Amino acid sequence: MKAALPSQIESLFSRHPALCGFSVLGLEDVPDNCPRGDGHSGFFVGDVGVSPELPDEQMREIFQEIVAAVADMLAEEPGAGESVRGRTFARVLH
Repeated sequence: MKAALPSQIESLFSRHPALCGFSVLGLEDVPDNCPRGDGHSGFFVGDVGVSPELPDEQMREIFQEIVAAVADMLAEEPGAGESVRGRTFARVLH
């Protein structure tokens, strides 16, 4: 049996019906064409999938909320970094 999604992640899928999934990667997995700032938090959000396609403004909003949710989750439980790095979170369809 798989563990339940953290509440911050579960909330994203509830608030954004178009969000299908996303990946959380370590900084070593950041593509070379992406900037790396000094204020990095140790993770990179990528492979954000939505359906249907959304306007850029909504995509930016969803992306920012994903980053905030992952950061919040890591702030609450600093040891969670290793368990989310390299993981893909996806909507479960019944």
